[in-house]
Amino acid sequence: MKKVLLATTAILGVVGFASVAAADAPRVTVGGFIDFQAGYVNEDANPLNNKDYGFRNDTEIHFSIDGKTDRGLGYGAVIELEADINGDTTGSGLESDRTYVYLSGDHWGRFELGANTDASTALKVDASSIARATGGIDGDWFRYAAAPLAAGFIVRPDLATQHGGTQTPGVTENANKVTYYSPDLSGFQIGVSYTPDTAAKGQAFTSAPAIGTFEDTFSGGVSYARQFDGWNLGLSATGEYGDVSGPGLDDNRSWALGASVGLAGFTFAGSYGDLDAGGLEGDFWTLGAAYDINAFGLSLTYLDSTVDVGAGAENEFDNLVFGVDYALAPGFTPYAEVSLFDYNGAGALDNDGTVFIVGTQLAF
Repeated sequence: MKKVLLATTAILGVVGFASVAAADAPRVTVGGFIDFQAGYVNEDANPLNNKDYGFRNDTEIHFSIDGKTDRGLGYGAVIELEADINGDTTGSGLESDRTYVYLSGDHWGRFELGANTDASTALKVDASSIARATGGIDGDWFRYAAAPLAAGFIVRPDLATQHGGTQTPGVTENANKVTYYSPDLSGFQIGVSYTPDTAAKGQAFTSAPAIGTFEDTFSGGVSYARQFDGWNLGLSATGEYGDVSGPGLDDNRSWALGASVGLAGFTFAGSYGDLDAGGLEGDFWTLGAAYDINAFGLSLTYLDSTVDVGAGAENEFDNLVFGVDYALAPGFTPYAEVSLFDYNGAGALDNDGTVFIVGTQLAF
């Protein structure tokens, strides 16, 4: 299957580039964002004696290169550069976050080649899909809270390769992969990604994957999005299938279902996911509501998860996040967010608390 996918992609690339005829030069668009925030945490446990407040600055510069031939072949690239003083703490990369090229056609869809979000993440629907401020249950609360000194909690609405069994997200967002998306077919869209090795990023090639690395992973799903008279509907079914490097580690068999409904400014969303990969076996569900009124947006999102740690013991986690933001000017959005989190683990792996975040983002 891997050889078929790679061969198909190569043939498509040759045919596509051969169709270039009297096209204008690709157009380069520059954008990005700068996000400043202040955070404070009040929690029961702090095993590393971390500071309970602080400032963060997150800045990226984005380049979008887009071209189209006279025969209708779309082509281009996306380069998202990190522009801060230090590297991203989520492992996105020191110099860049995402870099990929693409080929597209109105009748056959789109291929993305490089380091970008996989199809299962791009197509999913859950409570975080409607969250405001930093992203609710999939937002920045984790940057201030102290996780128990052990893995084995599901703290984000992600499948196994994106979650990785840890608090930090973005495990494979910037891993090298090939992704295909079908055209929109009456609201339906299908996508699939192939990632040979989650540790292979940028120019790096790993011939001997480390234990716990996800290998030969196919991820993807199907989504449905339609607007009707005064309301809208979104549905998704996503999953992952692949290997986990190391003796005695279970292969990755993870999946999720999600739905959202919007009416008169209100949107409600939820999801259920099941993770089984490399010793991480558990499930999660999400629920959320959002309301938009003119320049204001607010949301309430909730995540609840359970992980089996053996001998009948479980690690439980839940998080309730309220967020609000206001479009003060085009591209300029102040926001505030409150997160109530609770780790309830086997043994002494407990911590609960509240994270307060205020900030502002300038997108350009």
